Amino acid sequence: MRIEVAWAKMPKGGFGESGDTIELVERPLGGLSLILADGQGSGPSARRIARLVAMKAVSLIADGSRDGAVARAVQDMLYTAREGRVTATLTLLTVDLHTRSILISRNATCPVLARQEGRVFRIEGHSEVIGTYRKTKPAVTELGLVPDSLYLTFSDGLLTAGRRYDKGIDWLRVEQELQSLSLDDLTPWVDGFMEMAVDLDRGRPTDDMSVMMMGVRDDAGPSLRRLHASIPY
Repeated sequence: MRIEVAWAKMPKGGFGESGDTIELVERPLGGLSLILADGQGSGPSARRIARLVAMKAVSLIADGSRDGAVARAVQDMLYTAREGRVTATLTLLTVDLHTRSILISRNATCPVLARQEGRVFRIEGHSEVIGTYRKTKPAVTELGLVPDSLYLTFSDGLLTAGRRYDKGIDWLRVEQELQSLSLDDLTPWVDGFMEMAVDLDRGRPTDDMSVMMMGVRDDAGPSLRRLHASIPY
């Protein structure tokens, strides 16, 4: 089995730093988790919140905590540290090789688009942001681990892309593209998706934008691991 990962981020127009954070962490019993945290607001203050949330999640996952418990612990940490005055969103995409499952934990308004066995569907519905209420819980979905599957999520900057110009992303087209997307093409597809969203805001995003995607496929090849990153400073 091979796990493919791709992501892209773009800060809000006029800000040098994104208030979104994406992290990748290997699970101690096998598998990987992708973490997307979106801090309240934009710029350095939002980035500090998102980093606080994401790094707490990384630490807990690395210690062996399950995703539902991770989301609850991160919520409690943020609520206590900021006394209920700061919010964030948190999404975890996990391939858990110990349980042979896909786990999707959401404290976010954005859905997860999934493809399994040739069918594309949305995982959405009621899910509260973290940091405001003491007993906030994640919305957790568990799916079977099947080959040629993929999972896409994003921050709310993608949902609002183009809104000020009375435009928006054609989500039907996105779902149609996911239907036939090769797992060899995750990175160029994510790059193109981000470019389309930025173009809808005419090159100056009205909010931080982040996209992350995870794919799973059968693989009998060598145990070679690769990672490519392109990060401006």
